[in-house]
Amino acid sequence: EYTFWISTEESIITLALPNSNQARFQLSSSMPPIEIEQTDLLEHFAITRRQEGGVYLCRDYLSPEFRARQEQNGNLRGNTSSSAVSSSVSETSSTAANISEVWREMICEWTFQVIDHFDFNREVASVSLNYLDRYIYLSTRALNRRAFQLAAMTSLFLAIKLYEPTTLKMSSFIELSRGEFTMEHITVMENSILWTLSWHVHPPTPLSFARNFISLLVKSGCSSAVILEIKEIARFLTELSVCDYFFTTRKPSSISFGALLTAFDSFSVATLPLRVRHDFFQLVRSVAGIEPSSEEVLECKDRLCETYFQKTDAVHEDRQPLGIFTSVGRLSPDCVADVVTSDRPRPKSTQRRRNSMY
Repeated sequence: EYTFWISTEESIITLALPNSNQARFQLSSSMPPIEIEQTDLLEHFAITRRQEGGVYLCRDYLSPEFRARQEQNGNLRGNTSSSAVSSSVSETSSTAANISEVWREMICEWTFQVIDHFDFNREVASVSLNYLDRYIYLSTRALNRRAFQLAAMTSLFLAIKLYEPTTLKMSSFIELSRGEFTMEHITVMENSILWTLSWHVHPPTPLSFARNFISLLVKSGCSSAVILEIKEIARFLTELSVCDYFFTTRKPSSISFGALLTAFDSFSVATLPLRVRHDFFQLVRSVAGIEPSSEEVLECKDRLCETYFQKTDAVHEDRQPLGIFTSVGRLSPDCVADVVTSDRPRPKSTQRRRNSMY
């Protein structure tokens, strides 16, 4: 056996070896302290940023150029799993041209409704839509509307299986389609999604980046009360970004940091001092390797502000900073669909009812 003990007074590590031999190691008093948390953040940022720019990157699959190339590829060759899906879910009246940003937004709203219905973590929606977007982009054949619905439904089912501790029966999930899809449909589509994505099913999300950014904000000396407010605003805005196709081709780190910059605009210099902001930006550059003033970050920030105000103008006549703080209290960030479709009231998550995707 190998045992060791540390003498903190003498800065000695003693390692007991077999045959009663002992090895003693002197710790240098000049050795700098190791900041484990910051080291972990440095490694985590490096890994997730490499992932978001690699296997989890998604391109614009609604562009005319991509659709033309996809149709050409579909005529020349097809992949087996995609062909199986097309044969099991056929629809002659709809083509890939019918899939649009509006359809994706509707699917996203339905996804949030199902997640709320079953009391799942709302971050699962971000994972699910990442599966769906990458699957459509990587598929060698164009999907019609019905196949698109099946892919969305299966993506959510797969994300729930991987990210939620509770088991959801496939039969319960099939009920949400009102009999449009069977267990065989979901099984075939799940296999197609997994193989098309090469089993890369753990994408970094904007909210996961936000949590790490918040850790850097803590190190910058920001007050706990302000941090709590920024966390809630960032969570709201990252959820809002899931339903906007614009963010499909943007990196989660840029979306997340854009949400934080938008949140910063809600606070005065007295509440969130310039020194704290400066120190935070320096940490973001050194630890996360992200330039706060990069073009993509600022595009995400502008889009989040624009989208939020556009969707809430019908509800809030006066624009308070971010629309988060009002005279009657805080706007809950729990219902993204309330913002996305303000003209269609969405049931609260406490109301238990079946949420059909049709």
